Amino acid sequence: MFTPPFRILVSITVPVVACLLVSCVSLEFDRMTGTTFPPQHTVNGQLVTLESIFDDAGIALTVEQDETGIQPLNIAADECISDAELSTLENGHRHLSLFPSSACPFDFCNTYHLYGVVVNHYGEVLDACIPEFILGKMWQGHTRSAFAIFYRTNTIQTSGPEYLRTTAHEIGHAFNLHHSDGDGTSIMTQSDDLTGDPAYRFSEQSRDHLANHPGQCKFPGAIGAAPFTWVVNDHAAWAHPLEELTITDCQ
Repeated sequence: MFTPPFRILVSITVPVVACLLVSCVSLEFDRMTGTTFPPQHTVNGQLVTLESIFDDAGIALTVEQDETGIQPLNIAADECISDAELSTLENGHRHLSLFPSSACPFDFCNTYHLYGVVVNHYGEVLDACIPEFILGKMWQGHTRSAFAIFYRTNTIQTSGPEYLRTTAHEIGHAFNLHHSDGDGTSIMTQSDDLTGDPAYRFSEQSRDHLANHPGQCKFPGAIGAAPFTWVVNDHAAWAHPLEELTITDCQ
């Protein structure tokens, strides 16, 4: 495992010209001591990064590696960090504002801000602590504005490719994508449901959502953003019944 030289960009440095062509999102990415950021991966001779995964789907994602020395919480090694503790962590370390930048005067070239943090802990599942159960989560369901990766899990520590895919998966949730938006091998397919080798791409359904659905239904932290699982009618039709997606007027 290695730590690659990610591009370090602040949202205001994203060229406005690029945002005229695609939708821009700036990810502020922090981590605790004793962890690494997700490594780049090579597939069929092609370098795969978080940026390249989203660029392929029409989203200009820039990654700002910000704080790298956040101290782990004073909890036992087999305990989990709670959603409330994650929110406190975000509130104390997030620098980019929640809402789009006002630097661009057009709705279609705003820069949306997302926060991610790699924590050296396990994560809770429905308020229960089950070590090794989940690799990451998008826990800010109302605004879809933040996600966490749980570095304590063995998979994240030992498998760089799975670490990269998990991070892209959680960012996908921040864009209001769901497990049923996967196609068996793509980014949003849950690890337990994967068939064959996982691919570092979005399914056609996911790409349709990212390209065509209204901004408040997909962009993390958008003004008037629909909460997670609130989708337009055609997106609701894709859903697995267990996901219980709510149809809302996102037009």
